[in-house]
Amino acid sequence: MPLEPLLTIAIPTYNGSRTIRNMLDLLLPQCNAQVELLISDNCSTDNTEQIINEYKSKWTYIEYHRNETNIGPDANFLQCMQMARGCFTWLVSDDDIVMEGAVEKVLEYLSKHKDVGLVYVTTRDFRGSYTGISNCTIHKPEVEEDLYINDKVKFMTYAGAYWGFMSSYICNTARFNGIENPERYYSTYWLQSYIHALCAAGDKTSLGIVKGPCIGAGIYVNTTNFDSALVNGIYYKKLIDFMINKAGFDGKQLETLYAKRLCHLSRHDILKEKSAGIHKLDKEKLFICTKKYPEAWLTVYPLFFIPDCFCKAAMKLYRKLLKINGEIRVNRPE
Repeated sequence: MPLEPLLTIAIPTYNGSRTIRNMLDLLLPQCNAQVELLISDNCSTDNTEQIINEYKSKWTYIEYHRNETNIGPDANFLQCMQMARGCFTWLVSDDDIVMEGAVEKVLEYLSKHKDVGLVYVTTRDFRGSYTGISNCTIHKPEVEEDLYINDKVKFMTYAGAYWGFMSSYICNTARFNGIENPERYYSTYWLQSYIHALCAAGDKTSLGIVKGPCIGAGIYVNTTNFDSALVNGIYYKKLIDFMINKAGFDGKQLETLYAKRLCHLSRHDILKEKSAGIHKLDKEKLFICTKKYPEAWLTVYPLFFIPDCFCKAAMKLYRKLLKINGEIRVNRPE
């Protein structure tokens, strides 16, 4: 492996035994000498370490680091980036999929555009188990060719739907290393996205989009274990304001993206919680975040009046149609 690989693929994990095999089985055959593969285990209590050691016996270039104690998700994410030796760093969640041929596409793009500050890799959703591109959902618009631009509005037109989704972005490692005190973004719930925004900051910063599909985003129907109104509402709005005021993104565009995203996630979270008979979503916080958006009044608030039993029946049918068995748990806080 060269002293400075072109790309570091860094995987922060905690108790990832249920999902990391699927990811590594597709990722490892795609890696070559231009790639550093780094796994940072946040002191897992399941058999994640055993699984990684099994893969290391065959794929000797895996760099595996296990924390002596659980340092929290933000510190583990940041540690991955600080340990990266590649010119570019791609943080990938242990429950997402790097699709077939994606690494080759990414390496080809990065070798041509070594000054790019931030790259969005085209992402599609899958529900349940990943069986290939055919069971992934396309979110339009989706680029028809690779882009190399310094237009943040155009960039977010294609990348905005997945802003906040860690695995969808690759940052220039040198630009990351130039960020002063990145630890200040701990406990924002969106540390990786603050870093991505800073890597994209500046009027002349080059931005990239790699035609896909490249990442399969695991979208599961399990209930969340956090207050979505706080995380996706209040804290995400702080992130949006930061992007506008500190990183030069377009305010009108991001406000529109925020409203659309929050209403979409709120609908799903309300239905999931009501079907499970639990209620973690803070209605007051949600109202504060959404009261000025007509879409919320039309499509979000009415859901609170639907009986839980109807939601439960609808979710059961939904899972059956998509053949989701519920074995995979996501949104791990650690």
